[in-house]
Amino acid sequence: MAKKRKSTGISDLLFDDVDPYGTVIGEPVSKPIERFPLSAIRPDPGQPRRLLPAGLAKAISQGEIAPKVAVREWMHRAKADPDSTLAQEMRELQRLATAIEQHGLINPITLRSSELGENRYIIVTGERRYWAHVLLTLEERQIREGEETCPSDQIKATLVPPGVSIRAHQIVENLMREDINVVEKAHGLRALRREMSDDAYRRHSKDQERKKPRLVPWKRVEEALDMSRQYRARIVAVLDLGEEAQRLVDAHNLAEATIRPIVEKLKSYPDMQVHALRQLIVWQEAEARGEGDGRRIVPSVRALVEKMLVRRDARAADSAQARQLDFDKFRQRVRGTLRYMQKMDSAAYTELSHILDNEAGADIVDELQALRSQIDVILAGLTKEKRTSDE
Repeated sequence: MAKKRKSTGISDLLFDDVDPYGTVIGEPVSKPIERFPLSAIRPDPGQPRRLLPAGLAKAISQGEIAPKVAVREWMHRAKADPDSTLAQEMRELQRLATAIEQHGLINPITLRSSELGENRYIIVTGERRYWAHVLLTLEERQIREGEETCPSDQIKATLVPPGVSIRAHQIVENLMREDINVVEKAHGLRALRREMSDDAYRRHSKDQERKKPRLVPWKRVEEALDMSRQYRARIVAVLDLGEEAQRLVDAHNLAEATIRPIVEKLKSYPDMQVHALRQLIVWQEAEARGEGDGRRIVPSVRALVEKMLVRRDARAADSAQARQLDFDKFRQRVRGTLRYMQKMDSAAYTELSHILDNEAGADIVDELQALRSQIDVILAGLTKEKRTSDE
């Protein structure tokens, strides 16, 4: 008998399980749709999903630039590099703006009240739709809804009522998006776990000043999203990659299944991660242009990783052998010198001292003193190591 699929995970998560403001059970979760001026709305600076290019989001949140200025700069950067991910995102935003212009906003955005000066509302969900409206306003385009024409400087929205977990709402909406990449999804899952942990702490802790909230088990997150443990673990494992590797995965929107061999086998080798990811990107881009040889990407990545590990093991073995050979040579030289010295009698030592005491032996004296210093360093290290082990 097939296992019945859960149908309440997400709704329970949004309006019951994660509830930092103390939701009253049964409270309505939506309000009538209204039109709000764009000038009174700002994106949430803590929104898990990143939309604006680097630097612009921060400038918006600090009030340094207006939304129209941000979109104009976004368009400028996209035009300067038409093949970039940034340009692709701008093209998608322009397509969304055109759809809103022709048909109106089908799904209103959601807002929460704010006390941030003139920005009376903060976006909970629908930031991309908000930026599409800003783009329409920048280009002075009107919105047609049936036989009516509406100004684009106003947007349809609903206010999220008190009691709804704002951050969980945002995280879950973003996790359900098809276009979210694996790095963003991993960060979203971690953020959701922290949100659920903070909520459980607020509801059950009697001493909030002294105790720190414990993270809820991953199982709670998996059940809330109706997600398998294996899938969740594979997504979150992407955050074990190095910083540069994560940047490449994010920038090129690499699929989890494609990078899985790299995540699983190269966890401890950041440089090898970057090398493998760059080769993967080259292969994918070649296939996308129709210039590849029809290679199967996932098996190719797996084979590449295995080959890199074999090479690494071979280099490590060669290095260990080289170190052993150097030690053997050192031991032979020490023993040879010692045997030579042991063959000398007292008369030979007297003659040697006489030679060294003259100008002709000055260089050898310096070399003997340098040799003694090196031997002292080696013996001092051995003594220190022995003392440490004894302790």
